[in-house]
Amino acid sequence: MNGGAGETASPGPTPPDGQIKVATHGGVTRSELFLDLVFVFAFINVTRLMSERSALDALLQGAVVVLLLWRSWVGYAWAGNLVRLDRGGRPVVVFAAATAILLVAVAIPEVFVDQPGGLSGPLVFVGGFLAARVGSLLIIAREQRGSANSAAPARRAWLPLAGSAPLLLSAALLPYQLPAGRRTEVLQLLLFGVAIVVDYAGLRAPGTGSWQLTSVRHWVERHNLIMLIALGETIISIGTSRGFIGDDPITWSVLAGSALGLVVVAFLWWAYFDIASPRAEQALDATPAAARSRLARDAYTFLHLPMIGGLILVAFGLKKALGGAKVGHPDHWDVAEPAVLYGGVILYLLGLLAFEWRIVRRVGRGPVLGLVLVALLITPARHLTALGSLTLLAGALVCVVLAHVTVLRRRHRQLHRAVAVTAGQEVDATPEELFLDLAFVYAFIQVTVLMTRHPSAVGVLQGLAVLALLWWSWVNYTWFTTTIRNAGTLLRLIVLAAVALILMLGVAIPQTFSYVPRGLPAPLIVVTAYGAVRLLHLVVFWLAVRHDAALRTPVILAAAPTGVGMALLLCAVLTAPTTGDPLTPLTTVCWVVAIVIDVGGGYLIGARNWRLHSVSRWMGRFNLVILVALGQAVVSTGIAVGDPPISIATLGAVALSAGLLSALWWTYVGTDVVVGQRFAELATTRQRGALARDAYAYLHLLLVGGLVLVAFGLRTTLPQGRHASTPMMLGQLTLVCGIIVFLLADHLVWRRAHRRVGRRWAVILVVVALAPVTTMLPTLWALVVLTVALLAAHVFGRSATPPLETVLTDRA
Repeated sequence: MNGGAGETASPGPTPPDGQIKVATHGGVTRSELFLDLVFVFAFINVTRLMSERSALDALLQGAVVVLLLWRSWVGYAWAGNLVRLDRGGRPVVVFAAATAILLVAVAIPEVFVDQPGGLSGPLVFVGGFLAARVGSLLIIAREQRGSANSAAPARRAWLPLAGSAPLLLSAALLPYQLPAGRRTEVLQLLLFGVAIVVDYAGLRAPGTGSWQLTSVRHWVERHNLIMLIALGETIISIGTSRGFIGDDPITWSVLAGSALGLVVVAFLWWAYFDIASPRAEQALDATPAAARSRLARDAYTFLHLPMIGGLILVAFGLKKALGGAKVGHPDHWDVAEPAVLYGGVILYLLGLLAFEWRIVRRVGRGPVLGLVLVALLITPARHLTALGSLTLLAGALVCVVLAHVTVLRRRHRQLHRAVAVTAGQEVDATPEELFLDLAFVYAFIQVTVLMTRHPSAVGVLQGLAVLALLWWSWVNYTWFTTTIRNAGTLLRLIVLAAVALILMLGVAIPQTFSYVPRGLPAPLIVVTAYGAVRLLHLVVFWLAVRHDAALRTPVILAAAPTGVGMALLLCAVLTAPTTGDPLTPLTTVCWVVAIVIDVGGGYLIGARNWRLHSVSRWMGRFNLVILVALGQAVVSTGIAVGDPPISIATLGAVALSAGLLSALWWTYVGTDVVVGQRFAELATTRQRGALARDAYAYLHLLLVGGLVLVAFGLRTTLPQGRHASTPMMLGQLTLVCGIIVFLLADHLVWRRAHRRVGRRWAVILVVVALAPVTTMLPTLWALVVLTVALLAAHVFGRSATPPLETVLTDRA
């Protein structure tokens, strides 16, 4: 991705008259990243919709929703390739579209069965979808204004929407005009189906000869990201298969099932990103311009759809496998359930085969072998427990990987060498790092679940303590990958091990400071998993740099605080009460001192040892983790208002929450740029290391902490989502504190970069002073005041922010 401060915007040649202005960027913009985050919750709610239906209805209704979501996303993928979506007024349109998609996601459980007592769920869903579709078309229409040759295809792009909109509205209103029954449901599905056919057929309406693909790099990254989003949703489904409450006992079967589910997801990730994605990018780049857009449409717009659908089926199957078993009892599948899980893998591999064939005319032996094995195992899987069938599936997929590194290793190595250059072109993050980041989305969500289980000031502080540990493990991994760029297979193995450990840690996070009867000791799981993650970092870092005396020093210095911190955390677990009583003073002291020593160990390393081989990559990674924190806030918002029926208050809460989060995001964007300027001014390794450590490794923890507090505040105060035992005042206070912490931390980053704050600091002070007053207002009015204040602060303070076009040049 190229969404960080290292983003380069080449001016490029002036387009000939009559053509839409091209996007001169090579990577995905910040606005598009924010939009993609909303799709995480949308995909989560698709699996929720399917879990509440019979097998046939689940598949048909789930397919309808996925097709509509994908069509909405595709519109912005094309628009973002034609023009930059982070310039001028386009971010406003994109954030409005994100709000519309969030409304669509909230309404997904009511698309086909409207709940009495609120607004029409189907109408909210269709209205949000149409609003999002119109947004992408408006962006294109605005750019083609005055361009003679592009006006006609732009107008034709409206035709499919004009044909499908009446059908979609009819499907939404039909249940209110006809008597309830199976016939009405079938007719509704038919109307949705015809509308989808019309809309998808319209992808050919503009013609591929009129609008050329302007950036292969952007197009491929865009689809890589949505694949990772869908993979991330499967990870979240594994972790939250028993809900978002965190009260269920943690058993060995839960941990084993989570690990096996992760093996399945890891294989699907590997099958796409190992060879298929970089090879496809090479082929698309080598295709003549006249045929490139058609190939991009067929291979990506159409043939990525079955892969996305397969991943959602896998997420649904994993949720069924891991979420239905009672403690201590094996869970046998219903007849259709193993077919869903195994069928999701088959659909994914079929889509992958079709994608590779269309773009490179190659049939991958690995996907074919996987298809054969999975198809053969469906029948025996139906006679096993859920955990047994999951074990069988994971074993089969592991065999496919082993075949690649043994029997098929010669061909596999040839392909790897062929795609090596393309696979190494990522600027801010590799697919491996993004895969790990998705595990942290789930872990951050679980931090808010911990706070919700203990709705008090102490519970909030406990959540922040766990967040500090998560943060420090992420920082150390980022430090490793920024220093070591060519780890190859080693890097992938590290990622898989780290994701597995973070998943186990995340499962246990809600019970970090308590013991649940009949369950494993969650505090011990948290400490053990965290210790293993930290040890893994140190070991692989040492193995990678053991022959470099300069790089060995920081690894040795980091080991001491890590060891002391782990010992104290273990002491805290062993001295904690197991009867549900509050933590003892000794346990509390052990936790606090352990976090201070371990996290504070970054200063023991010394500024000169914080070596950065790529400043822009370092900044880009932290840019992305802020988006990760925003992503879990979006999910928390969706969870809060997700219980039907949908009301006007729900719609207002969603819109205001989206506005609040977007205002916080754009406040940070300016900060990212000014720190990049400061890096460019520094001349020595020690100065750059000190800035990287202070502004990013530490002050960004406060930024992420503020966003987690905002997420908890939104989850516990929004209409319909208020936890029964959560005092209203605590939720609003936490929300306000989160905003204040975020703004003050943002200001400290500016100060650390030695940048004048002037008017910007004045308006931030006004917001900070105003925020506590909102705790005396009703929730929705408080959100109105906070959102307007943040947006006003952004408008009045943006004169101090350099333009996004500022270029940061890497310096060793």
